[in-house]
Amino acid sequence: MADSPQECTLQLEDYIECLHNKKEKARAKAIKAEELRQIKKRREEEAAARKYTDSAAKSNVARLGIVDDAQKTTPTN
Repeated sequence: MADSPQECTLQLEDYIECLHNKKEKARAKAIKAEELRQIKKRREEEAAARKYTDSAAKSNVARLGIVDDAQKTTPTN
């Protein structure tokens, strides 16, 4: 037994947590929110990369032969 109630606050807090699991639920909720945030960020980055590669594939530079002509005209020794 404790002489004053202040000495039991940690045990009381542990007991309340054991009964209601509020801290554990809050921690799990925060972890899930961070996981969803990272997934969303990854999807946005992938979409941006896909958009960039699609626009590069659709550009007329390769179709016009500019790249191929530049390689052919450079003298090689």
